[in-house]
Amino acid sequence: MVSQPAVDSLPVLVREGIRLREVHQSDAATLTALFQLPEVSKHLDPPPATVADFGAWIELSRSRRAEGRAACYSLITGKNEVSGLFMALRFEDQDRAEIGFAIAPHLWGTGVFKKSIEVYLDFLFNTWGIKMLVGKTHVSNARAMGAMRKVGAKVIEETVRNGQAEYVWTIER
Repeated sequence: MVSQPAVDSLPVLVREGIRLREVHQSDAATLTALFQLPEVSKHLDPPPATVADFGAWIELSRSRRAEGRAACYSLITGKNEVSGLFMALRFEDQDRAEIGFAIAPHLWGTGVFKKSIEVYLDFLFNTWGIKMLVGKTHVSNARAMGAMRKVGAKVIEETVRNGQAEYVWTIER
């Protein structure tokens, strides 16, 4: 494995009323509450259960960012509201990364996800040097799959994880 150079911070990504910035410890409480909403959590692997656990996850993601292995962003909307999370974790081969995301339900269907994922994908492919992203989405999450198809994701496999049927998909550029 070729190691990535140390990264002191991630750039802030901005597009038409949304901002993505590196996830901060101060986001832990809001993200814990978001990920515990039934309409969000039913589409995810079990997230960190407490604010302290989410804080530990954030610290881990920031240490992985310093190693060039992770790019974890909080979605900021409105009056500096933390409204979601976008994360990517490089695989060993460095050209590929696993991606995941969640946004607040009140933003579903508003176009915020499309703007956010577009600026995030631009960063991952054009700045971070990724050639392929791999993601997993529950088969029951039709909204997420529709959104992913809009940005060019292709389903490559259907599998079962933690008792849930899911699609494995890729995005390449």
